Amino acid sequence: MNVKARLTTVGRAALMLATTASALCAAVFFTPAASAGELPAGADRIGVLTNGTLSVKEGNLYASWVPELSGVAKFEIAGDRIGALTTDGVLHVKEGNLWAGWTDQIGGVQDFRLTGDRIGVLRTDGTVAVKEGNLWAGWTEQMNNARELELAGNRIGVLRTDGTVTVKEGNLWAGWVEQTGDVRDLELTADRIGVLRTDNTLAVKEGDLYAPWLEETNGVTQFDLADDRIGVVLADGTVTVKAGNLYASWVNQMGAAAEVRLAGNRIGVLRTDGTVTVKEGNLYDSWVEQIGGVSALRLAAPPSAPPSNPEPVPGAQVTLADLRAIYGYLGDEATISAGLPGLNTEMGNAGITSPARKAAFLATLRNESGFRYNAGEAGSSATYRGRGFIQITNDFNYRAAGDYFGQNFLANPDALATLQWSAPAARWYWTVARNINYFADRLDMGGVDGAIGYAYDSREDTERCDDFKKALRYYSGGTLPAGINCTRH
Repeated sequence: MNVKARLTTVGRAALMLATTASALCAAVFFTPAASAGELPAGADRIGVLTNGTLSVKEGNLYASWVPELSGVAKFEIAGDRIGALTTDGVLHVKEGNLWAGWTDQIGGVQDFRLTGDRIGVLRTDGTVAVKEGNLWAGWTEQMNNARELELAGNRIGVLRTDGTVTVKEGNLWAGWVEQTGDVRDLELTADRIGVLRTDNTLAVKEGDLYAPWLEETNGVTQFDLADDRIGVVLADGTVTVKAGNLYASWVNQMGAAAEVRLAGNRIGVLRTDGTVTVKEGNLYDSWVEQIGGVSALRLAAPPSAPPSNPEPVPGAQVTLADLRAIYGYLGDEATISAGLPGLNTEMGNAGITSPARKAAFLATLRNESGFRYNAGEAGSSATYRGRGFIQITNDFNYRAAGDYFGQNFLANPDALATLQWSAPAARWYWTVARNINYFADRLDMGGVDGAIGYAYDSREDTERCDDFKKALRYYSGGTLPAGINCTRH
């Protein structure tokens, strides 16, 4: 580090100490804070900014608002932390319940982000610093010439003033990995990176920092990422959201929108008239009106519920721990966990027990349903739309599956997305309707894809084959055999 950099760092450290000392003298901004924690189940939060006053509610959509702080220019909510940047450029953060006291952090701030036990600031001079731990931890300088900062999990992303994006993963001293250019907005999750380019096109990547980009849509004015969901506001004010893999279909939500926000299973919309509405559940659930006169909206949600039975099932072909180890973030783990016992039973019945067969099956399910037994084909209102683990589609498949099991799925199509029938139907399609183990045994993921029969998309073929390789490497002790075919036929 050169002398100028050292002096700059010392000056900033002095500023932080002075600011913290000021906080200790001002009771209104002080609380003995514990380390940051995640919100407990049912403690979802909604925050709004109205005429410079920050208010937050916690719990169900009908909970009461709690005024937090006035004179606020920007705010964030993440886990049990709330951050407020006041109009004088000072950042204040609280953690715990909604009535906890505030702790001053640092001045000279133009923007900031929160995630877990990290706080990141973008100063007015374009420099970025991040701290990790409790609210009194020291700052670690990151870079300069920044226009936007994003934090998610152990990732830090920066959009520079020249429109280029760089992201690091790991500790605060990890190296940066260059991503792309011509960007005007950046969003991160623990597993995804999204960029809104200057031409209003949206691209998202999933996996490691070197994963390829997938073009999503164009005409975008604002977007948000959360878990397995992507939400956008289009130029005409329409909000549309997709859930599942990056190739999922978009589902239109409403019009006249200025902002969309996502967290957990909630979608929030700030309309152009300043009113806020939020829905909870799937993409087709109803909206609940919240409040008017709003200039900014944020949501926070607890982490996915842990499995009800975390102990591995004896003889199981796949466990939740396996899926996490192979694919990282999974999304709705409570639903996935509920479906695993039946899925394991049917994998055994189908002979899906070898590394290659399990890898092919899991790669297919990840892209078809995200391992959710109750998955439905997004964006389709057809009677015989895709349902269940493997997305059984069309009346002839509903009829054939019903004949095999002695059920009338034509009259009761939703049954194929239940715990009783989703896994058996997946086994039926894999072994009876198609002999897909044949292709898996030959490491022919292209043949698997052809047998599954989704609409042709070379990018999705590549993603499914990559997912196959991840699972095959996992079940093969860390190595990949030769002869894998990724070309669909």
